Amino acid sequence: MATTNDTGWAAQLRWTVLAALGTAALAVTGNEARAEPLSSFEITPVMAVNEATVAQSVGDIEDAIAEVVVSDQRIGWLDGVDAVRVQIDNDLFAGDNQDRDYTGGMSITISGDRARDGMLSLDPLLRRLDQFVVRSEGTSVHHARQLGLLAFTPKDTLVREVQPDDRPYASLLFVSNGRVTVDADDRGAWTSSLTVGVLGLSLTSDVHGAVHELVGSEKPLGYDHQISAGGEPTARYTLARQKLWIADPTGHIDVKTTVQGSVGFLTETSASISVRAGRFNSPWWSFAPELTDYMSAPVPTESYRGGRELYVFAGARVKARAYNAFLQGQFRDSEVRYTSDEVQPLLAEAWIGVVTQILDQTQLSYALHYQTAELRDGPASRDTLWGAVQLTHSF
Repeated sequence: MATTNDTGWAAQLRWTVLAALGTAALAVTGNEARAEPLSSFEITPVMAVNEATVAQSVGDIEDAIAEVVVSDQRIGWLDGVDAVRVQIDNDLFAGDNQDRDYTGGMSITISGDRARDGMLSLDPLLRRLDQFVVRSEGTSVHHARQLGLLAFTPKDTLVREVQPDDRPYASLLFVSNGRVTVDADDRGAWTSSLTVGVLGLSLTSDVHGAVHELVGSEKPLGYDHQISAGGEPTARYTLARQKLWIADPTGHIDVKTTVQGSVGFLTETSASISVRAGRFNSPWWSFAPELTDYMSAPVPTESYRGGRELYVFAGARVKARAYNAFLQGQFRDSEVRYTSDEVQPLLAEAWIGVVTQILDQTQLSYALHYQTAELRDGPASRDTLWGAVQLTHSF
């Protein structure tokens, strides 16, 4: 659509987005001197704004945002937080219009001392568990905490009745703490996590339905028949050993292997290899797509200052699984559940993705994940494909 002024659509869009963020930033910093001219600024209509005014206002807003978000200053709950990562998984992100199996998830992960010491932290218990199995003379320990939600569905989500021949509905609302202990020579690291959560909450149905309404799809109807419907507590402990095999001194490629084991709602062992190539300066152990079990693990994020990162990554993993609560249920009765003889004991996974820097300390990443079928036979014996999008800001 043509406009009647000299201001480009990109500048106007930029101003509109920044205005929302800037208003909050100005309020947080208490900068009344900046807030006053902005509050009296006429924006009716937006298309009438001239280019000079937009440029001046954008500059003021960006300065205010920088004080709150980009700088080293901590505002309130950001004290002790080194990074924040938001992740959204969805099978729609894989380009295949299928709403089934691991259909999606979301999480928020913080890194730093607040992850170790803050409310809901599981780190004290995780530290005690690690002391029994980890024998390391690591020079540094890093912390992360994650809050998330996972959802699983059968192929047909428009059926209210039980579907005994397909994958059961399942969900998990969880909180998790992660620790990384890096070896003194920076060639190896121990990564552990402790997760507690609740299976079978109706909240998942509400969230899943809201997402479908947002994208114009029909809401899933069968969550009344999900695993542990009504709610059941669950937990999981994981321990992994990462080993850096190839490290390019110029920061263009690194290759590592990881061996992992876990007990709990997912009980399994695995071995993987992963590689990233491009331009990066973040620690090799802080980026760990091989530790993704549906949702990415709570791995601490380290600051990547010193240059913008842009790299691709890929990897593969083989796992031996003994138990999967999302298919087999737990102690509470579930209308659809599978026995250990019906679940595949061996699985293969592969992934590929890209990480790019969109601001000085903000990264955007996309990963495509593939996993072989989790069930031996029947309609639910099918491979799984989903995409994961992460937005990470480091302070």
